[in-house]
Order: sequence, then C-alpha cells, then structure tokens
Amino acid sequence: MKKIIFILAVAFTLQLSAQDKANWITDYKTALSQSETQNKPILAFITDNKKTEASKLLSTEFFSSEAFKSIASKVVLLKLDISNKQSYNVRLGIHYLNKPSAPGLALVSEFSDRIGDPLTEINTENIKTFISLVNSKI
Repeated sequence: MKKIIFILAVAFTLQLSAQDKANWITDYKTALSQSETQNKPILAFITDNKKTEASKLLSTEFFSSEAFKSIASKVVLLKLDISNKQSYNVRLGIHYLNKPSAPGLALVSEFSDRIGDPLTEINTENIKTFISLVNSKI
C-alpha cells in the first residue's frame, strides 16, 4: 500500500512540474518564424540571469500564475539572455524594452514590433497591468 501511495505521489508531482515548465525558444529567428506560421504574438522575456528582487517577483507573480499558464499556449515564448554584452540579444532587448537592462517582458508581433508597453518596472501592479494587456491582444 505504501508503494502505491508513493508511486501516485511521484506521478502527481512530476505531472505538476511538467506543467510548470514552458517551452521557451532562445533563437530570435525561430521565434519570428513560429509567430508567423502559427499566427501568434511573441512574449519576449529579456533576462540577464541575475537573481534580483525583480526576477523573483516575476517568477512568483507572473510565471507561476494561472494567468501565465493560460497565456503561454496562445503566444510564442522567446527568452533572450542579455548577459553576454556582445550578443545580438542585447540589441533586441533594448529594442523591445526601450532600456538596456533586464529583466523585462514585451509582447511582440510577427514583424518584430512591440505591441503595447513593455513590462520594465517590475512590481505587482505593473505585472497585473501587463497581464491585462497581453490578454486583450491575444
């Protein structure tokens, strides 16, 4: 009986963690291509992979939310790492966020144009506003 409960608990845990993992594309051109063929906007997440209060807040209030889970299937997820300052991603990050630093989120068309204002000042109120923007555009 203990083995059955253990197996069910492990299976349930694995299923939950699999749902939490989104399929992020890290190549800009691939994301644009998928956006065009699937007729979906791109949700660009610009990060420098530093652990900051803003990145923690994004993780807890955006990426772990039910709202993000419903949004994720309706957009192409693009993750741009700008930690290498020589990378082309830095230029894209500046273009999408209108600032040279991370983290931030932007909704982008298949033509690489921003849709609405990007999320650059990370706080609870701005995250809710950005979620509303995304939901109104998808």
